Amino acid sequence: MAYFKPGREDFNYLRHLILVGGNTREVWTKGDFSHYVTHLNEYGEADDWMFDTFTFWHFKSPQGGFLYSDINIGTTRVGEGDFYAVPAPNPGNKEDWECVIDWYFSPNIFAHALDEAIEEAEEKLGEREHKVNLVITIPYPGPLQTQFGEIDGNKLNFSTRGQNLDKATKQRLAACIWFVDEVINRFRQENYNHINLLGFYWTFETVYRSWDIDDHWLLKELYRELKNKGMKFFWIPFWSSYNVHLLEDYQNYYFDCAFLQPNYMFYKDITDVAHAAHAARRCNAGIEMEFYTSLDEPIEVHHEKFKRFDRYLEGGIEFGYMTESACAWFDGGKAIYNLYHHDDPRQRRYYDKIYQFVKGTYQIGG
Repeated sequence: MAYFKPGREDFNYLRHLILVGGNTREVWTKGDFSHYVTHLNEYGEADDWMFDTFTFWHFKSPQGGFLYSDINIGTTRVGEGDFYAVPAPNPGNKEDWECVIDWYFSPNIFAHALDEAIEEAEEKLGEREHKVNLVITIPYPGPLQTQFGEIDGNKLNFSTRGQNLDKATKQRLAACIWFVDEVINRFRQENYNHINLLGFYWTFETVYRSWDIDDHWLLKELYRELKNKGMKFFWIPFWSSYNVHLLEDYQNYYFDCAFLQPNYMFYKDITDVAHAAHAARRCNAGIEMEFYTSLDEPIEVHHEKFKRFDRYLEGGIEFGYMTESACAWFDGGKAIYNLYHHDDPRQRRYYDKIYQFVKGTYQIGG
């Protein structure tokens, strides 16, 4: 088997997908996107194209309801020590889901800003060969949500309170399908010139089933719905033997494209990117590149972030994923933007290293 191949025509030539968002306290403007759509030289001028695919995602809606699956109520972060995840206590309702759609398609920010950044860059670099891709995150239908709201005359309840698991799961699916349809319709109404709605992203980083949650059935049915609508379905699981097992046949059940997280950036006990690279190649998956400029989480390896990210870059050459694989990028929220503007030349250099990796020209020691 091989990595998930970059530049496939049926994925509108996706090569590098960047996760955009996370923080509901800030929006993304044309100026923000310009650092990602293009590579900027030292004078702030675009001199080449960079990322070709953007995924919008957020933990919460602007109204405060959770769009993510869980929260950590332990005393440590990122899975080390006393890490304890529980279902999000305030899962978003229909108003939250509608709010985030409105947010993504509001004037001058997010999708509009992305489209404008591309248009401005084309004045400098010439017309792109292919449109830039947009992927939208489907909010996680949290199992604690008993009063989601009404769709097609039905009041939806995502929990098993007062009903069996089958009924709860079908209502969760109905909400996801409604969200997908709303996004597709809004995107078509906006009539953007430079972006292509490629598909949707599922944020929960494993496929979960319990007495009161059945994401396996939900995802299988949602995958079929998305195929019928001509949309691609994306997933970025964390490193674990269970998730690698799921990846071994994921395209026949759940997703069109998956990127495996090495998690080497965050865990002391993970000693290399090699294990993720070998697993991704075996399972026809891509690799997620993980980096941040700042992280307010007490992880043990925070002082090694340069060394560890260099290993991601080096691994792209050693294991072939720089040129043989499509890649997803986690940057912790405008990290690449912050790299470009950083006062520390060492950090600033990583903006150019990332660009070189995206272009497939990075060299070890560069």
